[in-house]
Amino acid sequence: MKSSLLSLWRRLPAPVRRAAHLTAGAPRGLYLSASKAFDEAAEAWAERRAQTRARRRARRRNLPATLPVTIVGFHGAVHGLGEGARMLARGFADAGMPVRVVDLSAEVGFPIDLPAMFPAPTAEERGVVISHINPPELLRWTRDTGGRPLEGRRHIGYWAWELEDVPTDWAPAFDLVDEVWTPSIFAADAIRKIAPARVKVSPAPYPLYLNPRPTPDRERFALPDDRVVVLMAFDLRSTAQRKNPYAALRAFQKARTEKSLLVCKVVGADLYPETFQALRDEVAADPAIRLMTENLSAEDMARLTASSDIVLSLHRSEGYGLLLAEAIWLGKPTLATGWSSNVEFMDPASSQLVDYTLIAVEGDGAIYRAGRWADADVEDAAAKLARMIKDGAWRAELAAATVRNPHVSFDRDAWLAMTRRLLPLT
Repeated sequence: MKSSLLSLWRRLPAPVRRAAHLTAGAPRGLYLSASKAFDEAAEAWAERRAQTRARRRARRRNLPATLPVTIVGFHGAVHGLGEGARMLARGFADAGMPVRVVDLSAEVGFPIDLPAMFPAPTAEERGVVISHINPPELLRWTRDTGGRPLEGRRHIGYWAWELEDVPTDWAPAFDLVDEVWTPSIFAADAIRKIAPARVKVSPAPYPLYLNPRPTPDRERFALPDDRVVVLMAFDLRSTAQRKNPYAALRAFQKARTEKSLLVCKVVGADLYPETFQALRDEVAADPAIRLMTENLSAEDMARLTASSDIVLSLHRSEGYGLLLAEAIWLGKPTLATGWSSNVEFMDPASSQLVDYTLIAVEGDGAIYRAGRWADADVEDAAAKLARMIKDGAWRAELAAATVRNPHVSFDRDAWLAMTRRLLPLT
């Protein structure tokens, strides 16, 4: 103990040590200042020690993949990341593998609205861990747990990113993973730019084929039967700048007819009241636009999508595009910005892509600090949406073509084959 304290003392800045030596006859303020500096240095030293221990436990040893498969993520949250983790868990279960889950919803402040579908791993189980959380959350979770959940287990990071370049502060997380999976080629290309040579980065899209296909129920959502219902949905926690709802509003207002209705499903309105109020003010005088803030389960969200005629998204960038993929799986024509991950599954037979201009990222420093993203052409979107609204026969043709979409997310055999190739078990 004495040697540890001496070592800590020697790590303190020289001015702090001098001040501490003088405190016997010094004013109380000087003593308190030196004491505070000592406490802060001790806390920082202890934090570094804890991080070092956590990294040592979690250090990658390229262990083989064994069962069970543990999915770490926001399983209890009504959130796109939560739905992604739940889909992965169900996908591995569909492949006949024993599945465990670790729910981190509470750790990041998400309310736990959904029960866990699978049990938590026991202390004795090893297997493979797939952490469906991005590097900032992974680094924090590893520090908080001392790296114990990753010790002796193969670890795959499942990371999503929406821009062409990932933040450089993701780099330390590569020390904690054996490999990285992503929901799209677009995201994989971005991550490969900073991945060390030893870390393989593979696209592994979500198994959308597992999602139910509910029948439309317009009465449930008070939607009129005689209107063409256009749906756009976005989570304010994913930032309004990226989701770009105002462009979609303008496109609809240009394309609308007396027989059309735009439903804006908004998540996170309570967390961003000023942003939501601005959106509410924007549409307050327009009876053809309806805001919906009801907290829907995944099943009810699918039912709302099934009750719509067109799904619209003029996002600036997507790391996957879950709503659009769900819409295609449910047989709905989609209209979206023609850039980023969504173009990988939006085929021209069932979807329409909107022209765009790539612009610098601005006004979103909390998450997206640099790079570029797409600014959708509102006039092009309005023209294409107008045709989709007015031409029922063409809309039906687009809807019918969704069943022939070849993307791996919609094909059970292809998804299972991909998973077995990426995760060969010993």
